Amino acid sequence: MTHRPWMTAALLALLLALQAPHSLAQPGTKPKVGLGNPPSEFVVCTGWHALCTASNDCRMTSGDSADCDCMRVNEPHIVLTSGIQDRALKKATMVLCTERHPCDVDEAPVCRAIQEGRYEVRGVRYEWVSTYSYRGWCGLQWNNPVACDTTQPGYAGDTYWTICDAAPCSEIPYPPDPNRPLRCQCPVASGPFVGPGTCTGTNGGIISSMSLEAWDFQRNTFAVFVPGYDYVRSACAPLRSDPPPSR
Repeated sequence: MTHRPWMTAALLALLLALQAPHSLAQPGTKPKVGLGNPPSEFVVCTGWHALCTASNDCRMTSGDSADCDCMRVNEPHIVLTSGIQDRALKKATMVLCTERHPCDVDEAPVCRAIQEGRYEVRGVRYEWVSTYSYRGWCGLQWNNPVACDTTQPGYAGDTYWTICDAAPCSEIPYPPDPNRPLRCQCPVASGPFVGPGTCTGTNGGIISSMSLEAWDFQRNTFAVFVPGYDYVRSACAPLRSDPPPSR
């Protein structure tokens, strides 16, 4: 993978931002999940993980699953707690990491499990898990997102797409693309989604993406809070002075 100095700076900014203390809670004082204390939407981890950002040719294996060939990267990453497929880890993470008392970096139980290869789905243990990180954000397709609204009259494009958040992954013995050596089992979704400049997958496949509700097209940003995004977005902007503020 080509080294990009600007991405190193972006990821450093992300790591510094995410390692700031989230709360003033003392160890052992986190309350249980309950009314008024829902689990955190995301937790932040460090280390190796699968990244399916550039997977636009996922192959459907059944009506609810698709195989996506994905990258293997080592950097800070974000796990969507509702997408965790290891039931025991999901429960433990959602109990410990809440909106009132979020977990710090690598504090969530799912982080340690991913780092140690203890992520178990349907009785099978996986050494790799697909999560979200910002590798290549500045030059990849999300600079040109398009609304793939399958409900609109005359829509022409894919009606299915994949959600690879927290999907289990395995090494490909002889990967056809050495830059994507992992194969992840991603759930298939239908309905409106965000397209990476297109609404049609490549090579007859479907796109690894996210729900259309997750992206604010007016502001060209996430419609939901995603840790570190503002820092990475600033790092991707041209190096120049902004116009003076209006008085």
